[in-house]
Amino acid sequence: MNPQSNPNRFVSARVLRDVAKAMLPFYVAIASSKVYATRWSKAVVTVNGMEMMRLFRLTSPFAKNPLPGTFKSGYNVFFEFKGPINIYGSETSIPPGTLKLIPQETKAHQAIARAVIPLYKTLTFNTAFAQVLAKAIRRGDTQAVTFLVRGLVKTPQLRSVKIQGS
Repeated sequence: MNPQSNPNRFVSARVLRDVAKAMLPFYVAIASSKVYATRWSKAVVTVNGMEMMRLFRLTSPFAKNPLPGTFKSGYNVFFEFKGPINIYGSETSIPPGTLKLIPQETKAHQAIARAVIPLYKTLTFNTAFAQVLAKAIRRGDTQAVTFLVRGLVKTPQLRSVKIQGS
């Protein structure tokens, strides 16, 4: 692949760590507080972006410019960065049509949060790991990225690991 055409050539350990630092307290809150997880689930199910922003800010008040959103089968939280790529984030998908009720969504969100906390902790506190993961993403090495992620996210419910273009 031509280096200039690689959309992930700007992914750095710093960007991965900054996103992880913003997301970690959010996932800890979902995993540890049924009340918070229920409120978040309701905001996702009802596509209430303002409430998602309010709730995210409760857990990560120092995150730079969070942009939470929802889509048919999940939610995402993006963050603005100074160029050359202006937005990076985290996306969580649940198979479409499997969950529609808030209690089910809450349990699913809590299970996801518990599963990804080790990954976000490692990205936050282990610079070497973040550098290795960033390098694998820049290379487009899905096998290496999958190996690194699955080494920390130990749940059979993780269906796939994808590298999305920046």
